[in-house]
Amino acid sequence: MNARKPLLDALVSMLTPRDVLVSCLGANARYLPHMKVPSPVFALCDSMGAAVPLALGMALQRPDRHVIALEGDGSLLMSPNVLATVAAARPANLSILLWVNGRYESSGGQALPSAPVDWAALARAAGIHHVESVRDVAGLRATFPKARSAGEPAVLVVEVAFDPAEAIPPYSERPEEIRARFRID
Repeated sequence: MNARKPLLDALVSMLTPRDVLVSCLGANARYLPHMKVPSPVFALCDSMGAAVPLALGMALQRPDRHVIALEGDGSLLMSPNVLATVAAARPANLSILLWVNGRYESSGGQALPSAPVDWAALARAAGIHHVESVRDVAGLRATFPKARSAGEPAVLVVEVAFDPAEAIPPYSERPEEIRARFRID
């Protein structure tokens, strides 16, 4: 299992100006404003469970753009039904990267409930056909291009190590700054 930042760096290196990145996951949303991302980024920190619904709306509204949602396992656990909504809408331009570390990291690193969740199986059971598991940077580099070109919604279940000592940047943007930075032509 890899640390978050190398995985996030690998993802950002594969993005194009035609992509749209949506992150409501705390750590990723805190890193992104400090990174050079070639695509529009909507990073609303700690709005748990909002990345996939927001990205779905954007994907449906802008079929000319590939939309990538970054969501955490704790956030998705709050509303897993959104996967069925994605499957029903079937946007060909949506990829979901589910960052799995078994923690509610944004609120202090509390462990998720001990009931084991097979995230890939859950996504498939909801009706999403293109689902792959990612264990490391090389795996992300191999699976993300396939997800992008799948022609249907895709879920990549990305295993990421939980590191309570990770130096995650503080949240640095106000809503008006997010709005100003997030522009889709």
